Amino acid sequence: MEMSSISKKICTLRKELGLTQENLAEILGISPQAVSKWENGHALPETALLPGLARALDTSIDSLLLDSKLQILSAFYGDGIESFSVANRLNRLIANDTLVVTVNSQSLACPVRNSRPKFLIMKYRIGQDNYFDYVEDGKQLSLDQYSKGYANTEKAKIIAATYGTEYAKYDVMNKIEHYKVFNWNEYRADHEKFPSDPMNDGKDYLTFVYLNKAGIHMVTCEEGESIAYAANKTELHRKQAIHEHFIPDVPELPEFGKGMECSWAAALTAALTVMGVQTSYEHVMGVSGACYRLAFCSPMWDFSSADGLVAYDYATPGYMAFGYAPKFSDRVDKENRADERRYMLEQIRCNMPVLGINLRVSAEWGVICGYRNNGADLFCRTKYDSETLSAPDFQWNEKTYNPHNYLLVDNWPFIIAYFDSETMPPSARDNLLNSLRVFSDCTKQKNNRCYMMGLQAYDVWKTDLLDEEWYQASDDEQLARRFSVNQFCTLALFDARKAAYAYLIDSKELVPDKKDEMNHIITMFKSVYENAGQIHKMLDSGKVLNGAEARCFWTKQMREKQAELLFDMAAAERSALEAAQKIT
Repeated sequence: MEMSSISKKICTLRKELGLTQENLAEILGISPQAVSKWENGHALPETALLPGLARALDTSIDSLLLDSKLQILSAFYGDGIESFSVANRLNRLIANDTLVVTVNSQSLACPVRNSRPKFLIMKYRIGQDNYFDYVEDGKQLSLDQYSKGYANTEKAKIIAATYGTEYAKYDVMNKIEHYKVFNWNEYRADHEKFPSDPMNDGKDYLTFVYLNKAGIHMVTCEEGESIAYAANKTELHRKQAIHEHFIPDVPELPEFGKGMECSWAAALTAALTVMGVQTSYEHVMGVSGACYRLAFCSPMWDFSSADGLVAYDYATPGYMAFGYAPKFSDRVDKENRADERRYMLEQIRCNMPVLGINLRVSAEWGVICGYRNNGADLFCRTKYDSETLSAPDFQWNEKTYNPHNYLLVDNWPFIIAYFDSETMPPSARDNLLNSLRVFSDCTKQKNNRCYMMGLQAYDVWKTDLLDEEWYQASDDEQLARRFSVNQFCTLALFDARKAAYAYLIDSKELVPDKKDEMNHIITMFKSVYENAGQIHKMLDSGKVLNGAEARCFWTKQMREKQAELLFDMAAAERSALEAAQKIT
């Protein structure tokens, strides 16, 4: 055999094992310069060193010295949890550049003793090219100098998958292909997602063989556990327990003042998005009817008036528009919290986000999208996250770290909303008609738990703005609070009517027989949206005002102007209501 061929084999095998020349020299008790001479083709190893060199490189003496085009660089036999290197064994079995062997623990001389499905995975060289391949236990490996296995890939690619045991297992690659449409980052091992042999009363195992940039690999988890992608999707790993689970890629919610101002609709939009539903915030607001909402708390003037569900159930039509029914848990008693938590974790493990109110900072809606420590730590997305995440002194610690930048839930939610039973979603036309029915119903509602609704809310809000006696009698702190509530409610109104206008424009072709009525409704909501924007701009001082500053900025003339615009908006919505009733 030529010296250059031996040199290349030594260098290739050393690098394959991750050894430096110094490491190999230390194992053999020689100088690094001697190894360098071998690999540069300036010298051959001494005969006495060959057995130790072959062992160190996990090969055979014959494989090193004989002129073979086929060489096994690395090979492992096992189940993804327990495995053994068998490269040396396979190289010994090569004859005339051909390797034929039935893969099992006896032929490979491996003491593997468990019921998990097993594979042989390997990397081999033919001439100057490297390839990867795998063989399932019990099947024949056949390689020669013309064999072309798998080439490596940048991202992890599953090439084989089984579910079951060594004695009774199913090939589940067809399931993996089916689940690709969901773009899952994690596969849970259970017989709901994968078929299980009816004769097996013990544990089943999910096993993947996959390729990546480094080559071919095997990973296994037992029933109840998961196999998950790394964040960059270049590797797969076993998640050994169900004490934690994160729904990946739940979108961040914009902070208040930067869009999607109805926190309930923003949370529902994020949840639907991560479930693979193609929608938008404006569409969610439209089909739920939340785009028509107006609630106003008088005489208290409370921030909660802007809460999407505080005085009317927009959630049921909102969920139903996408083919779901909501399930609510309202103010769960402490003695029932453990059961509620278990149900919540079951939903999250099924990648079903959970909506909750008052998760962080204040009583606004957010998305519960992960847990750790069997649910002792819950993780979420809310409209209050961006400030925390961007703070220069914010640091992850071991307790809060997760691969998705979700923040810990600070408060147990007093209302929880789940995606319950799934049905066929209504047609776009039916959703529009139902949206207009919600508009008609919620606009005509009156007092609901101290919140005025719809047209009455406009009247009360306007009346309170013109009550100059109150503004003269109030102290600066009271006035500043009312001004802040006024800003918040105006922002919510502007956002809602902006969504209404967008939804109605997008839906106007759905009722061609009622084109005039739809155009009239759109025109009315355009004027409402523009008036709300005018109020919002008028109230924007550019900074947070203290009591004296608020009294100086929020003048009687400004309040009168806002009252006038609210009067016009109510009139426009009353006119739109008449047209909507003709359509529905």
